[in-house]
Amino acid sequence: MATKFQHYVPRVYTKAWETTVYTKREPEKPFEGVYFYNKSDLSKGDGRNKGSILATNHTYTIDFNYSFIFSKCRDIRNEFAEKIKTILQERKVTAFYNGIPLTNRNAISRNLVDLEQWAFYYADNTPAPKKAIINSIKEVRSYCLEDRFGSYVETRWEAILNEFLRPFPKEDGRGQIEYTFPQTQAVLNMLDMVALMMCRNPAFDLLGTFSWMKDEILVPVLAQLGQAHEADVLIRGAWLTEIYRGLFIEKGFVQSFLSTAISNLGIVVFRVANESEGSFITSDNPVVCHKLLVEATNQNGIYFPLTPKFMLFLGKRSGGDINEILFRTVCNEDIRRLNRIILNAAETNIVSTRQYLGYII
Repeated sequence: MATKFQHYVPRVYTKAWETTVYTKREPEKPFEGVYFYNKSDLSKGDGRNKGSILATNHTYTIDFNYSFIFSKCRDIRNEFAEKIKTILQERKVTAFYNGIPLTNRNAISRNLVDLEQWAFYYADNTPAPKKAIINSIKEVRSYCLEDRFGSYVETRWEAILNEFLRPFPKEDGRGQIEYTFPQTQAVLNMLDMVALMMCRNPAFDLLGTFSWMKDEILVPVLAQLGQAHEADVLIRGAWLTEIYRGLFIEKGFVQSFLSTAISNLGIVVFRVANESEGSFITSDNPVVCHKLLVEATNQNGIYFPLTPKFMLFLGKRSGGDINEILFRTVCNEDIRRLNRIILNAAETNIVSTRQYLGYII
């Protein structure tokens, strides 16, 4: 069952960066953790337990303020309905809408949007306190998305990662090979994880759509009604809906991303040549859509550190299929370039296996 402290970068992902670390406050006490940096101060990493970072309270928790997304999110609506059914049973009352009793989850679910028009009666047909019951109902919370992240992403990530990296050389050395996955599913599973890791971050902007919608449409309209603050609720609702669609395999950003990737993108897997050359960092925004027209060489694409040793790159392909992958080892100069891309896209925080970043940034 989900807790209120919810990770937008999953612990099972940052586990790959775990090593022996030390905190700034107690530099003599080693423990298993990661080195954590604030982007504004990269002078020295602070040892942290992976469970204590990259999370906020109620990141994906849904309350009744977001009832406007219920019609598009069946499982969330049903979770609310089941909890409301329990409230009514505990109070020994029946809810009615337009004279029809709402005695099961489906009936409650269908009529949730009209909650304020419900009436409540005890078994002897005397009215029950409507305001108190509705207030109790409005305290219901859904943890559907956090629970689904646990079952669909967190429990599968390590198996998907290992299957995807299995064909590529792990031993130190330099070189480049081309590899074709005989089973495309391993590639599709990884792309699914990439898309979900991208949109699960609270900073996700749907390629600029959310910020444009908020600034150009919602705020100007709502400001005239004295409700400009509601724009954030509406945008968060749109974000939660996209997460729901991705987790429950419905048409939305994740499915569009997979379709585009399969049709147009190619994959490169970078591997650190050897430990002396450095390692990859990751961040609170681990999937980076990098697009700069001023670079001398084309580095545009999607970057995703998989482990301190491996990084995935998605770029436009000129031919072939999505399961035809280029594997390439990288040395310190390229590691520094790739890490700067991750650093620049971070919102606030960096994660590394190293207490000092000077050699790898």
